[in-house]
Amino acid sequence: MLLVPLVVLGFLMPVALPATETTAANTEASSPWVVLQPGLELGGFNTKTKAADPEGDLLVVRVDLGLLGLKFLAVGDDSDTPGRNAKQWCGDFGLLVAINAGMYQADHRTHVGFCQIDGRLANRSANDYLSAVAWDPFDPSDHQFRIFDLDEVPLAEVAKRYGTVVQNLRLIKRERENRWQPSGDRWAEAALGEDDRGRVLLIYCATPRSMYELNEILLELPLGLVAAQHLEGRNQARMWVTGKAFAPDSVWAKRLDRGPVLPNVIGVFELRDD
Repeated sequence: MLLVPLVVLGFLMPVALPATETTAANTEASSPWVVLQPGLELGGFNTKTKAADPEGDLLVVRVDLGLLGLKFLAVGDDSDTPGRNAKQWCGDFGLLVAINAGMYQADHRTHVGFCQIDGRLANRSANDYLSAVAWDPFDPSDHQFRIFDLDEVPLAEVAKRYGTVVQNLRLIKRERENRWQPSGDRWAEAALGEDDRGRVLLIYCATPRSMYELNEILLELPLGLVAAQHLEGRNQARMWVTGKAFAPDSVWAKRLDRGPVLPNVIGVFELRDD
């Protein structure tokens, strides 16, 4: 219920306005999220002011895997193609969104760290990175999507429970613990997060920032972020969103059109009934 003043015979009297309309309007106006389609939302933020801003320097795509699918796509060992930029990955594979899948080795093919795709080992060599993202659970009652801390849950256990498991560098430990120290090293960043409802957060920050600083910003924003991992930094960090959000004249299309070739990406796609 919202009370507004009404002048009656020289006195201010509170008058009650219907709560439903005012509350709904205020909630809609304050939400940073734009619904692109069911299960896919886009939020823009200014990392300096922490305010919602569709043309800000931080872009977050929120994905509900109850309505959409997630896949890891990579250049095959038998292919001469070095990869595609994020926009081309979307166009060639019908993706709604594409973002870096993680860092890769000098051969421009092999993922850095353990990588299992749809139950198939793409790289069995684990490293000391303490974050693994997992989806496609073998048990339908398990989490659809989860970022695991490997100092809490062994990698072998995660690989037994999920078809797709990707080991990457940890940014934020569950629950909401910034694992980086202040540093003078700064870069643009592509990151992957999980929110408090188990939804996927695809994150791109255009402004070079230290990872400590970026983590603190992400934890302050209304994302419900509980865990995050590093995907890629500097000029190699890229994300593309299909549709009006990245129309040719948009700020984000101008920032991220073309870009470097990526040998692997995480892609969001529409589920089919067949």
